[in-house]
Amino acid sequence: MKLTKIVFLSLISFFLILPAYALEISGIVVRVLDGDTIHLLSDTKLPPQVKKHKDKTISIRFRGIDAPEKDQPYGQESKQNLKNLIENKKVKVDVKDIDRYGRIAGYVYLNGKNINLEQVKAGLAWAYTEYLDRPYASEFYDAEKEARKQKLGLWKQSNPKPPWEWRKLKK
Repeated sequence: MKLTKIVFLSLISFFLILPAYALEISGIVVRVLDGDTIHLLSDTKLPPQVKKHKDKTISIRFRGIDAPEKDQPYGQESKQNLKNLIENKKVKVDVKDIDRYGRIAGYVYLNGKNINLEQVKAGLAWAYTEYLDRPYASEFYDAEKEARKQKLGLWKQSNPKPPWEWRKLKK
């Protein structure tokens, strides 16, 4: 009897810690803020914790990548590449998290193409280890390695400073 109770409580605990975001949303990209953040006008019912802006858009942070900051070398190129790929287009977002500010973190797709990965392939974002989900990790790392090898985008620099280090210097 004790073993059954332990198994039951373990299962309950497991399901309580699972993310509650088996959610896919879609909408039109109305604004590209930088190389890894957009505002989306969603046509999907959203969880109540998602914060809407005055213009009814929501913030989407690209999961698993970190693009150069706007004032950093290649920051503007990264933003422009993302604009060229998805601005004013309908995308789908595989939601992985909703942060304490009501922003969504997820993988953005246009016609089945992973746009997060496209930014890495273009050499305009790093594969961000800390927030890269397991099914995507090797593909993102391989894409970054190939972009480095071909000296694409920010990899034209001899020693580019990652955005997480750039932000620390700016504080």
